[in-house]
Amino acid sequence: MKRHASCILILSLVGLSLQGCQDQPALTESRASGALAATPADPAGRQLVVFTAERVPAAFADRIARLGGTIEAALDSIGVAAVTGLSDVAVTELGAAADIRAVEPDPMTSPRDDGESTDGLADEAASEAAVPADATASPTAAQFYARQWNLRAVFAPDAWAAGHLGSRDVVVAILDTGIDYTNPDLAGLVDLDRSISFVPEDVTRHYPGRLPFSDLFWHGTAVASVVASNAILLAGVNRYVTLLAVKVADSTNNHTVGRLISGIVYAADQGADVINLSRGSERHKSQSPGFVAAFERAVNYAFRKGALVVSVPFNDGADLDHNGDIVRLPCEAANAICAAATGPTGAAGINGPWVDVDAIAPYSAFGRSAVSVAAPGGAGEVGQFRRMWTICTTTPTATTGAPACRAHQAIAQPAGTSFAAPHVAGLAALLVAQLGHGNPALIRARILQSADDLGEPGVDPYYGKGRINVARALGLIN
Repeated sequence: MKRHASCILILSLVGLSLQGCQDQPALTESRASGALAATPADPAGRQLVVFTAERVPAAFADRIARLGGTIEAALDSIGVAAVTGLSDVAVTELGAAADIRAVEPDPMTSPRDDGESTDGLADEAASEAAVPADATASPTAAQFYARQWNLRAVFAPDAWAAGHLGSRDVVVAILDTGIDYTNPDLAGLVDLDRSISFVPEDVTRHYPGRLPFSDLFWHGTAVASVVASNAILLAGVNRYVTLLAVKVADSTNNHTVGRLISGIVYAADQGADVINLSRGSERHKSQSPGFVAAFERAVNYAFRKGALVVSVPFNDGADLDHNGDIVRLPCEAANAICAAATGPTGAAGINGPWVDVDAIAPYSAFGRSAVSVAAPGGAGEVGQFRRMWTICTTTPTATTGAPACRAHQAIAQPAGTSFAAPHVAGLAALLVAQLGHGNPALIRARILQSADDLGEPGVDPYYGKGRINVARALGLIN
C-alpha cells in the first residue's frame, strides 16, 4: 500500500517531472532506474496506540514495560500513544485489551529526495550583501520582492498598504523539519524558548551551539518564510508574527504519524493560533481506523484549544473524490483547511509579467472531499520563472534536499502544495490579529467565504471554495 507525504517537486534522474513525494516506509530511490526499492523495516517496531477513551490509562507505562516496549509519546489529552520495541506477540496482546481501540504500525516514512533544480538564478542573492531589516518598511521593500508573483496573486500588498502587517501576539506553529532561526529573514520571529524537536537528532554534531529544532534539511525554513519574513531578501505574508518551530521530521525529511500528532497537540498546548502542517500521511480507512481516529482527535483538540490546522492534499495529482477507501490526513480532517496549489502557466522573465497565476498546478491533488481552498505553490520547470522563491536554511547537511540550499545559496526555487499551505496559514495569522484569538471556526469561515471563486461555480474539486484573497478576507474589498 502506498503512503504519500506532501513535500516539493523533485528533479528526476532523467529530467524534471511532476512527481508527488511518496511517503512510504523504508524506501530508497534506485539511481539506475528511479524505481523505489524496499529496505529493511524500521527496527524500532513503532506502533500507534489509540485508546477507546480519549485519555491514556494511568498504568499504561507499566503495561508497555511488561510487554518489552518503550513509550515514545503518551498524549493523555486525546488518548493516543506511540510506542516502540514491541514484538508481534506483544502487539497482539496489547491490541486485545478492552481499553484499546487500535494498535497500528507507525514506521518512519521516507519521502523521495526533496529538492529543486538550480540554474544560477538564485546565485545573486548569495553574493550580494543583505541590507538590515527596516522595522517600518513595507514587505515590498524586500530585495527580491519583484519575483514574488505569489504574494501579488493573493492581494497581500493591498493588506500591507492598509496596515495589516501582522502581530507578534499571534503564534503560528510550523510542524516540519525545523526552522533556521538565525536566518536574517527569520531572526527574531522564532520563539526560541517554546520551540521544540520531537526528533532524536544531534544538531550540534553538524553545527555546535545550535538549538535542537534547527533545520538541517531546508523544507521547514522555506515554509516558514512564506508565513512571515523580516523582508530583507523575500517578503512573507506577515511582517510580524511569532513562529513556533515544532520539529517533527529529521534531516532526511523522515517523520512518523506519532510525531506529527504529538506536534499538533504540543502546538495547541502552547497556545498556537495557527498550525501549519505541509506534510501528512495516507491510509486505507477500513484498514487503519486508529490512524484516522488519532488525526481527527488531534485536529479537533487543537480546534477546541483555539488553533486552526492548515495542511495539504499532496503532489501526485490524485483524484481524491474517486480513490476508494483512501484518506489523507490531516488534510481531510473535518476541522482542518486543506490547500491545493496554483501557479503561472507562463512568464516573460524573472520579474514577470506572469500568465494566469491562478492556474491549478498540474501536480496538485484535487477533490471536493478534500480541498478547501487554493493558494500559490508554483508550477513549471526551473528557468521558466514560474516557481516559488523561498529562503534557504543556513544549516544545510549532505541530506539537504534543495541543491541551492546545499550549495549555501540564500534562495531556493521550489514548487508544491507544501508552499500553498503557508499562504493560507499566513492569512489566518493576519485574521487572528484582526479578529482576535480563540475562534478558529470564525477564521476558517472567513478564509473560505472570502476566496475568489475560480473554476466551476461554488465548491470546485481543484480550487475548493476558491483561491484565497487576503484583502477581501480582511474586509478591504468587497
